[in-house]
Amino acid sequence: MLIYRIESRDGHGAFGAGLAYEHDDHRHRNYRRSAYSHPGPSCEGGPMADLFNYGRGGNPDDYYFGCRSKTQLRSWFGSKPGRRAMAKAGGVMVTYEVPDDAVVKGSTQIAFVKSRATVVSSVPADQW
Repeated sequence: MLIYRIESRDGHGAFGAGLAYEHDDHRHRNYRRSAYSHPGPSCEGGPMADLFNYGRGGNPDDYYFGCRSKTQLRSWFGSKPGRRAMAKAGGVMVTYEVPDDAVVKGSTQIAFVKSRATVVSSVPADQW
């Protein structure tokens, strides 16, 4: 399965690396929703909540977050000025190939075992 993820050049996620803040600080506030307005993994219900609330299906610390499509990723980071700000801060959009058994699907995001993922491509956060 292909998974799309915004991260810093050293592999930290958009929220941990401060890139989500850069996005929101530079977005058109009346046009796009905040990256922080999406539900956390434990609030999504289903397998995602089971993993992050109860550890069913593995160790939550082994999982990283991404999206199942570029469209889904844009629902998180929809502002062009925000994506430019992320790129300027060193953000990249990485595409991973991940075996299906290393993926937990939620309604707004994907959790995957990064140690089992292969990088397919990496482009600046404003170039996708």
